[in-house]
Amino acid sequence: MSRPTPELASLLVAPTPTQWTVSDIAYPFVASYLWLKTLLATLYVAIFRQRPLLTSTRRAAVAVALSRAVGAVTPSPLLIRILTEIPMALLGGVLKRARALDGVVYRPVEITVHRARHEPDLSSLGIPSAPRDNNDDTNETRVVGAEWVATRDRFSAGLRTDVVLFLHGGAFCLYSPRTYRPVTRKLAKLGFAVLAVDYRKSPQYAFPCALHDAVAAYLWLVRDLAVDPDRILLLGDSAGGALTVGLFQILSQLDLPKPAAVALWSPYLDMDPRFGAESMVENADKDFLSILTNRKLGVVRMYAGKEIVKKGKDAMDAFLAHPFVNLTSAQPACPVLIQSSPSEQLATCISRFYANQDPATAQVQHDLLVDTPHDPFYLGALIPLTAKVDVVALGLERLWTWWLNVQEGTVPRGKVQRKWHADGRVEVVEDTTAKAAQG
Repeated sequence: MSRPTPELASLLVAPTPTQWTVSDIAYPFVASYLWLKTLLATLYVAIFRQRPLLTSTRRAAVAVALSRAVGAVTPSPLLIRILTEIPMALLGGVLKRARALDGVVYRPVEITVHRARHEPDLSSLGIPSAPRDNNDDTNETRVVGAEWVATRDRFSAGLRTDVVLFLHGGAFCLYSPRTYRPVTRKLAKLGFAVLAVDYRKSPQYAFPCALHDAVAAYLWLVRDLAVDPDRILLLGDSAGGALTVGLFQILSQLDLPKPAAVALWSPYLDMDPRFGAESMVENADKDFLSILTNRKLGVVRMYAGKEIVKKGKDAMDAFLAHPFVNLTSAQPACPVLIQSSPSEQLATCISRFYANQDPATAQVQHDLLVDTPHDPFYLGALIPLTAKVDVVALGLERLWTWWLNVQEGTVPRGKVQRKWHADGRVEVVEDTTAKAAQG
């Protein structure tokens, strides 16, 4: 993984918490308009023009449209939290008895981040320092929110083994561990103890604030709770997938204790739509991420931050080329499981990441969940995505089996890519493990 050149690094300055202006409010409104326009056009084509569109994707688009649109028009992090989490809180109240019977416990935790203990200097990697709370640089500590999710038995037995550090999705600007409880609950039922991190969101906190929070949460697990890194799985969904890969690369390059493995769900590994144009165009009628194709609006500008946006095209190009923003060339030196959809608009950048792994040294497996949209695990926890076989449930079982193989040291060297079909078929697309074993 290359490091940014001095010229590129000079364009990236330490971000400061945003002071709201009229333009900050206008951008999300325009983004919301584009989002709703895309959604309505997609549904019109599917229903009236009879163009090919996955039924599951149509249901998924309807299910997520409201929450995503609400988030897009809400510039305040507080309002984002209120408007996206009230439905989940109400659902949680209705299902409170079921949760109690389910045996899954949700326990909020505040991670006290000490500058010297949990925030290593990342300037050698071209990553500027992140602002302190209230922009007070003299404060040696700050707090990162998180939530433990595990069964009652796991809480009783301790949270030292089979720990998932979960970084949720939401285009770097939306959602929280509470929003992702339908997912973390399923992970807990598998047997994991999940620490879901409520990292800082853009546009108030631009790159690299979320990445700093991910590093701090991991070092808190290892240094404060004394969790064995060999029993930790880094798991990231969508934008959280990019943070997960970035976190592992930081740990590797700074020679810090590394986790046992990395799992990625529909990872958002390249924010420049010019380099993912194939799937962005081909899958436009099958997915709900068309807003990402607009480079001048939406999540790219918010994650880059106002300083980068003000500097113009050269600064934005430098930001998009930063090795901790464009992560498709990263090669994590550990077992990696990618689970995504061939029909999602991020398929090109995910495929490029998989293709860039060295078959002689990598331990990479890529599961393609056919007939699902982007983010199938989150959506599949809310609505059924397929009619015949629940590929999301199969994918979760596959994740647990793969994790057991990681713990046993039996994950083969090489690259394996499979398609998991809704009728239960598993099609092997590529398997280089035999060749890697011979080599």
